[in-house]
Amino acid sequence: MFFEEETMPYPWLTVACVPDGTPTDDLAAVAAHRLAAASLATLGTAEYFLTNTVFRRASLLRPQHDTAAGGPILLLNLQAMRAAAHRTYWHRWQLWSQVVAGTRPAQPYWTFLARHREDPEAYQLAWAQQNYLAQPRVAAMRTYNALPERAMDIPTSHLEAFQISGDSYANYGALHAVPGNSFVAIDGTHLAPTSDEYAIELTYLEIVNRQIAALQQSDNLVALYSRLARPIAVNPVNPGGPSSASQTPELRILTAIPGPDSVKRGEPQDAF
Repeated sequence: MFFEEETMPYPWLTVACVPDGTPTDDLAAVAAHRLAAASLATLGTAEYFLTNTVFRRASLLRPQHDTAAGGPILLLNLQAMRAAAHRTYWHRWQLWSQVVAGTRPAQPYWTFLARHREDPEAYQLAWAQQNYLAQPRVAAMRTYNALPERAMDIPTSHLEAFQISGDSYANYGALHAVPGNSFVAIDGTHLAPTSDEYAIELTYLEIVNRQIAALQQSDNLVALYSRLARPIAVNPVNPGGPSSASQTPELRILTAIPGPDSVKRGEPQDAF
């Protein structure tokens, strides 16, 4: 079974900023209200953040051992989250490099999808999907992912990031560790990448991590599973544009609904 990004039914993880001074008992409700203002329906909180202390746990939202669904940045161990993601992504790249050894570099799915959208009649969607999956490097990744006792999944949507270098892929993981698949900023702006294209996703990560770094230690971050509450207009980011804050307005518009692990946005499913 195949599907395009506009029809994917899965929820994704949204991290919402909630201003300081919000009572702990109100964090989830306030975060959900901020998501609703961004046309997102909340499906529940996620124990997503590593915590920074065993004390002041009453200030954390749903603390569970060393994790919580949110709380003041002072009590969240964001650096440990980034370091853990960096290690995981580095080990995944090492595994990926062994799995795809001997295969040629591959084109990501969005390049085939773009060709289809330029002339849908001349280049049908089924052909785009087949040509993407026929690439030996993609086939090698999918074959490994089909193994019941694999060490970890190798996301095919990370193809572009894998093909840069191991160090870059590990840094990509560190950038991914905190923001979630989409982000509601302290001013209520909803940011999300408009496609799986690496340049666009990197713009999202650059902007959102910069905004997180600018928050006060008393500001709160809350993680929630969410989905689109109603259809919204599409205004795709210009892939050739600069990686800068000037792209922020376009990044507010969602065209893809990612899965819970943000692996299969906008490309054919690995399993049929």
